[in-house]
Amino acid sequence: MPVTEIALALGIDEVREQVLEGFQGVLLTDKVRSRGKILVNSARGSKPARFGIAHELGHFLMERHVLGMERGFLCSEADMQQSRTAKLHDKQESEANAFAIALLAPNSLIAPMLSADPSIEVVRSHAQLLDLSLEATTRCLIDRHDEPLAAIWTKDGIIRFIVRNERFPWINRDLRQKVSALSRTSDVISNGALTTTEMQEVAPAAWTNADLPELFEQVRLIRDGHALTLLWATLPESEED
Repeated sequence: MPVTEIALALGIDEVREQVLEGFQGVLLTDKVRSRGKILVNSARGSKPARFGIAHELGHFLMERHVLGMERGFLCSEADMQQSRTAKLHDKQESEANAFAIALLAPNSLIAPMLSADPSIEVVRSHAQLLDLSLEATTRCLIDRHDEPLAAIWTKDGIIRFIVRNERFPWINRDLRQKVSALSRTSDVISNGALTTTEMQEVAPAAWTNADLPELFEQVRLIRDGHALTLLWATLPESEED
C-alpha cells in the first residue's frame, strides 16, 4: 500500500523519516485538521516507519481525537503497541493502530492468510508481501482469523505483551511474568537455538485456566532473547461448556 502517497493526497503536506530518540512518530496539525505534517522514526527500519506514517495519518483523519500537545500528537513505541484500554490517550492510540493495520493490510491482501491454518510461517510470508513487521502482521492474524488465537511476545522468557481475539480464553499469565515451565516457549528459550517450531499440542494449564479440549503452541525464537508465541485453541463443542 503506497501509504506516503495516500497521506499526501489527504491533506498531509510533508512526510519525513529520520532517526529519532524517545518517540516513534509526530503529527503536526491544528484542531480542525486543515493541513498536517508527519515525522516518523527510521531507526528501526522501513516497516515500522511505514506503520508510523499510517498511525499518524489515523490521528489526522479522526478529527474527534484530542491533540496530545498544542499542535499535534507525539507517539512513543509503547503507543504503537496499544490494543484495548479505557484511558482517552491509550484509546486514541489503539484506534490509530487499528486504522494503520486496516490501511496497510486490507482483507483483500491477507485473504490467503485468513483461509490457511494459523502459523508463524504464513504470517512471515505475508509480512514480506505487505512490507509490514512480523508483529503488525501477527496482530492482523489474531484480530481477523475465525479460529481462537492468541500471540505472546517475550524477552528472555518474560512476557512483554499479549494479544488475543475474543474467542480465545483469558490467559492467566501477566505482563512482566515469566512464562510457565509447562509451555513450549520455556523449552525453546532454554534451548537457545534461533528456530521456529512446529505447531504442537501443549497442556492448556501452561497458558490458561480454561478447560480446553486442546491447545496448540508454536514458537519462533528471534534474537537477543526475543520470542513470538502463537496459541491456537480448540473450544468445547457445547456453547454452555
